[in-house]
Amino acid sequence: MSPTKIRNNVIKLSELSTKQPNYYFIQGYLMGLGVLPQLLPPSEWQPDLFGDINLQKESEIKYLESLMALYNQSMDKVIQNELKMPAKCSLSKQDYRDSLKPNMPLPSYCKGVLQALKNINKRMLNTEQKRSINSFTTVLKAFTSPKIAAKEFGEFAQYNAQEYKRNYVYFMADAIFELRFSNERAVFDENEAEFNNHFLDEEPNELDEFDELLELVLADTELKALEPIQMLLDIMESGLITKQFIKDNTGYFWGLHETRPYMMLRAHRAKIHALHGYTQKAQSELEELLTLNPNDNQANRFLLMNCLIINKQWDKLDALLADFDFQELHATASRALSAFVKHGDSKPANAYKKMLQQQNKHFSKILTGQEKLKEQQPPYFSPGSKEEVAVYLDSLGKQAWISVPASLFWLRKR
Repeated sequence: MSPTKIRNNVIKLSELSTKQPNYYFIQGYLMGLGVLPQLLPPSEWQPDLFGDINLQKESEIKYLESLMALYNQSMDKVIQNELKMPAKCSLSKQDYRDSLKPNMPLPSYCKGVLQALKNINKRMLNTEQKRSINSFTTVLKAFTSPKIAAKEFGEFAQYNAQEYKRNYVYFMADAIFELRFSNERAVFDENEAEFNNHFLDEEPNELDEFDELLELVLADTELKALEPIQMLLDIMESGLITKQFIKDNTGYFWGLHETRPYMMLRAHRAKIHALHGYTQKAQSELEELLTLNPNDNQANRFLLMNCLIINKQWDKLDALLADFDFQELHATASRALSAFVKHGDSKPANAYKKMLQQQNKHFSKILTGQEKLKEQQPPYFSPGSKEEVAVYLDSLGKQAWISVPASLFWLRKR
């Protein structure tokens, strides 16, 4: 059955019901069912979603068949970690409030997910499960009305709204893992015990030593840090994180809390390689990390973009930018360089240069030496600030521009 046929039949089914939810509410509700820790049978969720349904003709049974087809598609997306909202649930880049008016796709979808989540018995959740579902519902509620959004997004409302929308999949993935899969960790208990005993030698205080060593290694960007990084990775890969474990969990690696030190070490190794000129090694590592965690909670894409530019792999860069179609400073700068390489000082390239100026007025001046950065940068930044440019430079931003002949002259040109 085609997507269009399913959509049309589900809409007709809704029109025959007492609640008559719109199609985006239905889509959100069905995806929300995938978050629940228990499987809810259709006999329970259909009345919750539609109320009473008045089917008068035998031919209308096909509407229910289309609904179940849509439900199965939603469950498949949850299993495959394809959690993006429908394309129509977009957020205006000019004024986010325009997208949150009543019956618009985005608030309808979020209300649908929230309705499904009401089927969760929170009294049965542990602390971590409550945290994840509360974080997820906060994001959802923020997109249900302009009033709630304004309260949640605060001073930098337009930017924060875009960030919440972009990070939606991370919050949902975290909630799904905690509610649906965290209780299945017993499957890995034997492997985890082996890993812990191998490293800890059954001495409790060695866990603190591991954390301290991890912290020291992650703070060191010299080549000498590669040796302890490899040592720690070898220990992990001889315990829990086997080749089979990696194969079984590729696609949602960051969702497993046990793997996060492993991911952090590999990302740091890529950064060290990049900082010391081994950008091809860094690129390969970062590409593997994105395979393990396509949602890229670690923001490895930023350094990868600049490695691809330095390595002049423009097709790969374009593919990466298509996968992460966000209005981020790194992405805009990468698109500007790509357009300049392909078209020179042209209308397409200048459009991205103008966009860079709009996103951050300091960007061009700092990269071309007209403005300076403080030596010590705070651990946070606000959109459009000098600190945001510092984050860009920290991921080989300046080296990327230097690698493209005449690009800095073009960037400075009015």
